[in-house]
Amino acid sequence: MTEHRLINTEVGVLGATVLIIGNVIGVSAFVLPGPLAGDVGPGVIFALLLALIPLLFGILMSLQLGSAIPAAGGSYVYASRLVGPFWGFLLPWITIPGVWAGMLFIGFGFAEYAEFVSGTVGAVPEVPELALVYGLLIPFIVLNVLGIKMVAIIQFTMVSLIVVGMLAFIIPGAFVVDTANYTPAFPEGAGAVIVAIVSLYFPLRGFRLVLELGEEMKDPAKNIPRVLGLSAAISLTLLVGLVVVLVGTTNWQALGEMDAAVAQVSLDNFPAPLTGLVFVAAAMGALTSINMTYTAYSRLLMRAGRDNIIPGALARIHDRFESPHVAVLVLGIPPLLIAPVSPGTVTLSVALSLTILFGLAVAGVALWNLPAAFPQRYEYSLYKLPLWVLRFVAAGAVISAGFLWILVSTQLPVMVAVLAGWMVLGYGFYRTRLWWFSKRGVDLKARMRRLHENEQRTAD
Repeated sequence: MTEHRLINTEVGVLGATVLIIGNVIGVSAFVLPGPLAGDVGPGVIFALLLALIPLLFGILMSLQLGSAIPAAGGSYVYASRLVGPFWGFLLPWITIPGVWAGMLFIGFGFAEYAEFVSGTVGAVPEVPELALVYGLLIPFIVLNVLGIKMVAIIQFTMVSLIVVGMLAFIIPGAFVVDTANYTPAFPEGAGAVIVAIVSLYFPLRGFRLVLELGEEMKDPAKNIPRVLGLSAAISLTLLVGLVVVLVGTTNWQALGEMDAAVAQVSLDNFPAPLTGLVFVAAAMGALTSINMTYTAYSRLLMRAGRDNIIPGALARIHDRFESPHVAVLVLGIPPLLIAPVSPGTVTLSVALSLTILFGLAVAGVALWNLPAAFPQRYEYSLYKLPLWVLRFVAAGAVISAGFLWILVSTQLPVMVAVLAGWMVLGYGFYRTRLWWFSKRGVDLKARMRRLHENEQRTAD
């Protein structure tokens, strides 16, 4: 069994905050509200607020777990050490196809906006959709191979442009809102609302990705709460403001028929310079989403690879760039091959959201078990939830995630069946992996129950 070296570069509070903001306010903020409003009606605002419930549980869990056990690929560590080895394996296993779906969603969302701009500005030549998708995904594969510091520098510039562009839509839009557009709230019934809630959870999953950075943050136990607080305050204010203004300015049926609805509404109501800022923000949203998704989930695979429960090659660190380059390529290359036969954007967003909700449920169980499994880590955490609050948050995370899975199964049973089948296939791979190493005298399950040396703290 191969021993793997650690990443030696670090980012601070500001760098990590912009990484998270850019992942939450990605292209989904500009792509999803329009078609979802067309499916749901003005109640898409209510769906967004309901999506904040599992988000709240996720943020509180991230604060407690990240403070107690700061580790790269933290969600894998919590699942394997606090729930069980198989559950630790299942997280990277189900994450891989989920990330592929997410990459395609972001890529095609970016292409939708680029095509809209091309049609609006006659001098811009039309570019094939697949070429736009590849033109977005490939450079960020390269950027993430170059390492976390380069990623953070680029992300800061892009996030600044996103914030300016969203404010250029929200502030003037607030003065042209027609309250009649908010009724009737649910003209299409409850079924569409269920899909909207899960779909809108797609961008909100970005907060929990701070846990995957672990060893690459300066003083992670202290800074994870700061990063979560700052990124949540900025991101949620902008995201809710954008959806409220979008629905308030335009009839919900018209939104459903628009391509790039946020840009079209801006074009119809605001001066050209403001619309130009919205265009730029939407484009930057696609870039930041791709950037952080590669960054965070490659760390999840890297950490599981260190335990060899998935191939150890995924834990390799580039000698020059200090990045988990093999894991980045595993997440980045397959979407390029799948792109020609990709389904629609809403379907893709729901697929990734379901995998993230699964991770939320597993993290809830991990949080419940933390005080008993690692009592000193819980007791001396820099951010400590009272035990009764911890129990409430853990139960709430599991119940809300499970409830949304059940509801989606009534609307998209084929997708749920495919993910369930993928997990069953994963169990066979997991058992084979354990058997293969046991023949060589290595107990992978025992290894997956121990924290590595770099994850130890003086509280132990």
